Amino acid sequence: MSLPFEECDVAALQEAREVAMQEAQLARAARRTRTVKQGKREQVQEEPCRLSDGLTLISGLQRACKLVPLEVQKSPLEYDEQPVDEARDVSERLEFDGACFSKTRYIHPRFLRRAEAEDTYSVTCRLPVCTMGNSAVGDTLLVHAICNKFCDRLPVYRQLKFFSDRGLVGVDEAMLSRWMQIAAEALRPLYAAFKERVMASKSLQVYEAPTGDIRDKRPIGHMRANRCANTGAVYYCWLEELSVVAPERGEVLDTPPVLTGLFVAAPGEGALSALFYTFIGECERCGVDFGEWLLATLQALPGCKGKQAALLPQPIV
Repeated sequence: MSLPFEECDVAALQEAREVAMQEAQLARAARRTRTVKQGKREQVQEEPCRLSDGLTLISGLQRACKLVPLEVQKSPLEYDEQPVDEARDVSERLEFDGACFSKTRYIHPRFLRRAEAEDTYSVTCRLPVCTMGNSAVGDTLLVHAICNKFCDRLPVYRQLKFFSDRGLVGVDEAMLSRWMQIAAEALRPLYAAFKERVMASKSLQVYEAPTGDIRDKRPIGHMRANRCANTGAVYYCWLEELSVVAPERGEVLDTPPVLTGLFVAAPGEGALSALFYTFIGECERCGVDFGEWLLATLQALPGCKGKQAALLPQPIV
């Protein structure tokens, strides 16, 4: 039986397929970054965030917000608004207000400045800063997921059911874990600053408890609490060792200093749990609501580079 094509034809087809795949990959990369000329400089404009990764909001509030640059607001007669491109000039972001989910549709059109040819340029407005960056997940939704897990001890399957019952479909366990890892990375400088503050204490108390996987109770490490005896501030850190490690310094305590019922959801999440438990305990000590502090801190972090220590929870006077 003879084939309808020769071996050389097969090689040509494979080569053409590889070329097409490379061209498609380059086209996707080109769509993710667009250069927008703004006055005397050029600035890279990221592709707007869309409800991706399978996220779908079936029921909830729908809002619309048009973003207009400040210079256009000051001199509206000097600019012409360009037609809105749905694929480029419209973004969507999910938020949670404590009762229901909402989707905000941000429209950030381009405005062309009326001037001579050599001075003509277009301006556009950036999206509000978000911890998740160019994502459809807003800070309020991120904080809600973190508080559910670490404050209310809500299992993942119940969180997913909570989301689906209120109209948000497409969230899975891996997605929730990725959200919390991104938030933890943003809070890492505050965590390091708090550790330095606690460990500098001359009177240090140490408590260490074996911690197991919440699903099969298998021991996977130790959670160590370092407590400043003078202020009562507690710094939690995660140790992968299965046997108790003697602390370098500090008085060893028999009872946990602040939080009880510490758990780790799965192997690899010990350091994540230690970070959030540290801030939860410090908020309790200072009389501050953890959810409110976390939301305000995540929103303020981008503008506080080098001054993160000022964002740590402060006691209410």
